[in-house]
Amino acid sequence: MLQSTFQLGPGLGPAREKALWTRGIALWADYGASDDVLRAAIDAASEAFVARDIDRLAALLPSGEHWRLFDAFGTDAAYLDIETSDDVVGFAGISAIGVLDREGPHLLLAGRDLGRFPELTRDWSMLVTFNGLAFDVPILRRAFPDWQPPGAHVDLRHVLGRLGQRGTLKQLEERLPALHLERPEHLRALNGWGASGLFHRGRDGDREAMRRFAEYNLYDAIGLRTLMAFAYNGHVEALAARSPVLRQTARQVEVPGRGDVLYDVSKILLSL
Repeated sequence: MLQSTFQLGPGLGPAREKALWTRGIALWADYGASDDVLRAAIDAASEAFVARDIDRLAALLPSGEHWRLFDAFGTDAAYLDIETSDDVVGFAGISAIGVLDREGPHLLLAGRDLGRFPELTRDWSMLVTFNGLAFDVPILRRAFPDWQPPGAHVDLRHVLGRLGQRGTLKQLEERLPALHLERPEHLRALNGWGASGLFHRGRDGDREAMRRFAEYNLYDAIGLRTLMAFAYNGHVEALAARSPVLRQTARQVEVPGRGDVLYDVSKILLSL
């Protein structure tokens, strides 16, 4: 999908892109005309792609189209969710940061190891969140002023919303049973306020409360990987339905379950 993207700068919007697809120009390599602006944009994108410079590619694309980077760079994506508390417990009120990246799940806790966060992010190609543009990232930027998030950020709240899938993260998980994102019974009724209470109890020595809090946070993070692949495929299918030339070039990705990471989640919980 990325090499079929022509929204690569000012004046190169969806209408221009669709017109190129309609003319049968499905890939950067298919473009042979001499429009200086588009030619320069394609050359810049091609150079960045060969160099694996995702930050440069992200800067060329509209932020709402960063999902198109996923097939090419998703192996090094990080799926992130934070929890905050109603009292000052850590950096900018953060009580936990749950992450799933290529190394597996990670849990950073207030009072223990939140300060490791910037180090953990060094090799991330792109960031995937749910409502992270409004919530997670601004809070993390306040907590870690020197931290620079990846240039590529997919906020699934908006990307899924464009597919007609609106609601909270947990509502979407329940609405899409084919993705098998159902949570364990003891987590289903839990929300952010309840999780904050569990964190307070855990901080005061209740290990079971802390484990349940951590499990809640990690399930938020690991479910994003499945939803990201689902959203990517949904957008590819929607574009291909309107521009059939894309069916020859834009491939869908495998939608992973979460079974491969649950063992590691269990190890994290038992360590608390």
